[in-house]
Amino acid sequence: MSLSAGDPESIGGYTLVDRLGSGGMGVVYLGRSDSGRQVAVKLVHPAYALDEEFRTRFRQEVAAARRVSGAFTAPVVDADPDASQPWMATLYVPGRTLADIVAQDGPLRGSALRVLALGLVEALRDIHRVGMVHRDLKPSNVLMAEDGPRVIDFGISYAVDNEALTMTGRLIGTPPFMSPEQFAAPREVTGASDVFSLGSLLVYAATGSRPFDGSSPYLTGYQVMYEPPALEGVAEPLRGIAERCLDKDPAARPELGELRELLRALPDTVAPSTSASAVPVPPGASGGTATHHQASRARPDTPDAAHDGTAAVTDADGARAGRGGRKGRGSRRRVLVGLVAALAVSGLSIAAVRAVSDAESALPSPIEPPSTSPASSAPAAVTLPPQHVPWDYQIGGAYPPAAGVRVVSRSYEDAPAPGLYNICNINAFQAESDEEHDWDADLLLRGTGGKVVYDKDWDEAVLDIRTAAKRERIAAKLDTWIDACAAKGYQAVEPDNYDSFTRFPSYLKAAQAEALMKLLATHAHAKGLAVAQKNTAELVSDRASLGLDFAIVEECAEYDECGTFADAFDDHVLMVEYTKKGLTKACAGWSDTLSVVRRDEEVVPEGADGFLRETC
Repeated sequence: MSLSAGDPESIGGYTLVDRLGSGGMGVVYLGRSDSGRQVAVKLVHPAYALDEEFRTRFRQEVAAARRVSGAFTAPVVDADPDASQPWMATLYVPGRTLADIVAQDGPLRGSALRVLALGLVEALRDIHRVGMVHRDLKPSNVLMAEDGPRVIDFGISYAVDNEALTMTGRLIGTPPFMSPEQFAAPREVTGASDVFSLGSLLVYAATGSRPFDGSSPYLTGYQVMYEPPALEGVAEPLRGIAERCLDKDPAARPELGELRELLRALPDTVAPSTSASAVPVPPGASGGTATHHQASRARPDTPDAAHDGTAAVTDADGARAGRGGRKGRGSRRRVLVGLVAALAVSGLSIAAVRAVSDAESALPSPIEPPSTSPASSAPAAVTLPPQHVPWDYQIGGAYPPAAGVRVVSRSYEDAPAPGLYNICNINAFQAESDEEHDWDADLLLRGTGGKVVYDKDWDEAVLDIRTAAKRERIAAKLDTWIDACAAKGYQAVEPDNYDSFTRFPSYLKAAQAEALMKLLATHAHAKGLAVAQKNTAELVSDRASLGLDFAIVEECAEYDECGTFADAFDDHVLMVEYTKKGLTKACAGWSDTLSVVRRDEEVVPEGADGFLRETC
């Protein structure tokens, strides 16, 4: 992304040419030396530069990174931890993070997974041989270069000969990728802790799902310490290797030398796992896929958000916008009684949360294991919509369905259609046009200068889902709408604008959208409602782990995505096309297996100007 108005022109003699990214602690720029060498320059935020404890941690990061060298790490070329704003320059490694690749392209397979695994083992060998433990090995700290992975960010690494480097009373890490001993005894971690993190990371790389993935950092930490990993979809031999890496006992985990030999046996092609799931799968969330005759391809990448100079930040022209439901109200906050009870038993609590894409958290250490497990219950049984039947999409206003229609989707403010399967549409990731004042001001996504970010195609303010705390508050409001859907007699809920992150990639990440969706799906299942995935082909591989039961897809024939959804959801797909061309393609390719309807783009009710409804 390009430099902003407030960005410096140079740092430490390096001319800044681009902004590579930002997080809770600082900004990373692409810099160039006088000789033309490219470097990644990490600049600490001014607020943290005044924090002596943080400055000490940054000095530690620089020292740690300088000690480590190897083919699969990014070497430090310059730094000034004592500058008014501390900075560090490492060799620039072109490539996306593993987190971005899995979110955008799906899990790794075959040789790509094997190269990743062996490269990370070599990187950990180089880190451990100088007496360091990384302590934060996670997908966003792995850059995927053409010649193999690079481990970056030594911000919380630990020198085994220097106990003073651990922050008093708390540790900072990323709970889904932390080891049990990081929670129980952070001053006593060894290289075995990184092996545990590697096991979690490889499961994520191979499946797109985390082996420990609670609905909050609290519960994730509990799972890491006391529950077995969820290894659904992990094929042998990686499954057995991951199980050993994820042993709760550090002494039982393989040494890096042995691990290297085990990972060398990974095949170039990976067969799907047929073993049973390690955790319950929500009703209707089948992990199986079927092969369909029509090949699917991904739609071209959506443009990034553009700042147009008006009073709000809007999305780029031409971006495909999701179609939200109508005005929604509700103010009840969900009381997390079950979560509080679980924390009281386990002793886990949040000391700090770092606002970065992985929702990193700092947690104090629990003292001893609980005597009982936190209360849990399976989601209520849900009913999926019938397959391959006439249906209608009425989210812009209800009207009597045509003869033969068996499924209808309506706004949650409307009553369901008697005798039909009814889907309740809620605008879950954006505020309705002119209804942003129904939301707390801090829950609206804001860009440069504090301006609200809008989806200008629909004049809707985008919700800020970037932190776990905000997602919980957003979910609490949306849960009242889900409750209303259940009370009215709907059988399913359709959380709309799931794909907002694709239109605003400078601000939002796929993992954040998935985290909110999982909260909503959990609540909907508890109310006996099935959950639809709306659009968002790039995330279909995660649908089972999130609890998404069927799909509602706009213009999948137009964008050649129907096969992707049909495979992922076992033909439990409801299609909406908005053009004659799209309907023609949909009817020719999918009318024998999927439910198809064409609607006008504004989805107005029958009798209104512009109303249109056609079927195959």
